[in-house]
Amino acid sequence: MKKGKLVFLVLTFAMSLLLAACGNTPQETFTKSVDKASKPADQSTTTIGFKVDELPTTLKTDQTSAMLDGLSLKMTVANDQKAQKTATTIAVKTAGLVSLDVNLDLLVDSKAEKVYFPLADLYDDKGNLTTLLDQVTSGMFSQIKKENPDLATKYVEVTSLAQDLSGAEAKKENVDSKEVEKASKDLSKKVTKTMNDYFNSLPEDRFTENDNGDITVKLTQDDITKLATNLSKLLDDKDVKADLQTIFEANGVSADQFDKQFDAMKKSVDNAIQKMKEDTKAKINIDVTITPGKNDDIKNMTMKVKITETEKVKPETLGFTVTMKTTDSVKLPKFPSSSDVISTKQLQKIISESTASYYKSLYGNDSTTIE
Repeated sequence: MKKGKLVFLVLTFAMSLLLAACGNTPQETFTKSVDKASKPADQSTTTIGFKVDELPTTLKTDQTSAMLDGLSLKMTVANDQKAQKTATTIAVKTAGLVSLDVNLDLLVDSKAEKVYFPLADLYDDKGNLTTLLDQVTSGMFSQIKKENPDLATKYVEVTSLAQDLSGAEAKKENVDSKEVEKASKDLSKKVTKTMNDYFNSLPEDRFTENDNGDITVKLTQDDITKLATNLSKLLDDKDVKADLQTIFEANGVSADQFDKQFDAMKKSVDNAIQKMKEDTKAKINIDVTITPGKNDDIKNMTMKVKITETEKVKPETLGFTVTMKTTDSVKLPKFPSSSDVISTKQLQKIISESTASYYKSLYGNDSTTIE
């Protein structure tokens, strides 16, 4: 599979996720649900799944790409806007060259501007995280866990982790959260309108409804190209650029950096679309199925994607499925108190001391360097 196609597919997938976060005919019900999905409830839980269904033979022979074989990813985000707290759980599994079975959590307290990672995830042996880390560290990871059992109840405050890793000083910016929220809502509204305008332009018979009320629209390569072109035109809107700049700068990007990143993003999008228009050797099919909820929202969504290289003697297909389920309720885990939290520097000190102890037991000194 050519790199340009995969870049374009990632773009389409990202836009689809943004749309999700963001007595009628099936077409009217579909677009009404899409519009409602851009206006999430104050309390909501969204689960997004991604699974590779089919991997081309040429990718299976590539050692790096082969890791995607059998990949499944599940991310659940519980968000309470009133409490300004979010809990995210990510589960990753693979069945390819490298076997992964990992679950990780992040707790975000937006009001306090804190992000926590529970170390209990590293002490949970239900998956194979310990085995993988032991392979990388020659068994040292298990030794650290054994010598520090109390860490299983602790949380690492990872808000400034990037700063600690880079050694750069933190730049404290005065971020107006209301401005960021407004920019995000305005951007979501415009993206949703662009999507719905395109769906409404399609013939009604492109939308089908089954006996369970599920509505499906089948999108072709031509649909994806046109839809992506319409979305890319949003980047020419000065208000859209201003909204993006507000969001980027709230995440520490300077005005100069934003201009460079924005220009690069726009160029990349336009190039990907142009390559897709010129490519006659690939066939893309996307089936999008939604289950409307009682309040015209999207209760469930399934997006099945197939990209086939048609010029080959034996056509190869990359296939994957994206799923989404949303409920207007939330159950947040208990957030840590100050006594339960350690900094990344404290954790680094503990790891350093355990590492020295580990090597001393092996080589009779406290050096971490093997001669």
